[in-house]
Amino acid sequence: MKKIRVVISDVHLGNGRFLPDGTVNALEDFAYDEKFIELVEHYGAPEEGSDVEIILNGDFFNMIQLMPQEQDLGVVTERAALHKIEAIMAGHQALFATLRRFNTEPNRRLVFIMGNHEPGLLWPAVREVIGRVVGGEVLFVEEAYVFDGVHVEHGHQIEPIHRFEKDRYFLTRGYPEPVLNLPWGTYFVKDFLYRIKRSRPYVDKVKPFGKFMRWCLYNDFWFGLATVVRYFWFILKTCFSRLPLKRKGALKGLSAWLELARSPTLVEGAEDIMRQTGARIVVLGHSHIPFVRNFGNERVYLNPGTWNDITSLDIPTLGHDRRLLYVLIEYRDGRPYANLMEWHGQNKLYSAVVP
Repeated sequence: MKKIRVVISDVHLGNGRFLPDGTVNALEDFAYDEKFIELVEHYGAPEEGSDVEIILNGDFFNMIQLMPQEQDLGVVTERAALHKIEAIMAGHQALFATLRRFNTEPNRRLVFIMGNHEPGLLWPAVREVIGRVVGGEVLFVEEAYVFDGVHVEHGHQIEPIHRFEKDRYFLTRGYPEPVLNLPWGTYFVKDFLYRIKRSRPYVDKVKPFGKFMRWCLYNDFWFGLATVVRYFWFILKTCFSRLPLKRKGALKGLSAWLELARSPTLVEGAEDIMRQTGARIVVLGHSHIPFVRNFGNERVYLNPGTWNDITSLDIPTLGHDRRLLYVLIEYRDGRPYANLMEWHGQNKLYSAVVP
């Protein structure tokens, strides 16, 4: 039987490109529904004797961006997570219809690996809604998806500010209903980064971040200065927050700035995984930086980056990048082999301009 595994990371689905009043949604990062649909239809096309999995390696949903009222209090309840996932699916109806067609065919499966932008996947009710919408066989993975010497995980657990406590995902003491035990990085994204994005929607799409801040000194001085001041003010405020979840990780914000400036490839973390687990193929996401490193002896680390637009300030990759990358794992003689691939999609005479 022909076996294929397709791994896609960091799609960041929001609640659609347009708001209910018809205006452009500045916080929606994903604009390639048609290309994604084409890829799913290509690999999901009926073929006798084929076995296909599409592995959505974290941050497929951007569930910490569409914050309902509960999240202004710094908590995520099951009700809030349900509200969020319903808004996302309503904003990308054609995409989810395609996933359903794929997943209801024989020998087709969807795998959702939790990323730091979608902690709501921990709630059983959210998983039930997703399973009902896409149908078929669905697997939800909280940490790592391991099979046949392949190790696939999102990668946020490698970074301290985004690391979840694996033995304590939920909190109940002092709350009227269970809430998610969020890492400090969630508050950083929700309460700081996305507020900046309202005036500079591209701010989290420029790599490496350290060079972007130096660029701001010459080209967007007042924004750059205000951002630095607001960031350290944000850290100070979280030190005295009434929310224990915020307070306990506030000082990690100082190291977070260094991590953003470093713009890591997570290669050291991948090497550690190989050493600890014996995995031959490691696939991570999270960093938004496409990367391939061969370690010899058929050991390889691959990172497909993101399906969101990225602007690079590094000389080798200088410019605006729109590559739609994924990892294709094919089996030959019963062994998996992985390659980083780019999806070009169908040739079309024209397409809509992404605002």
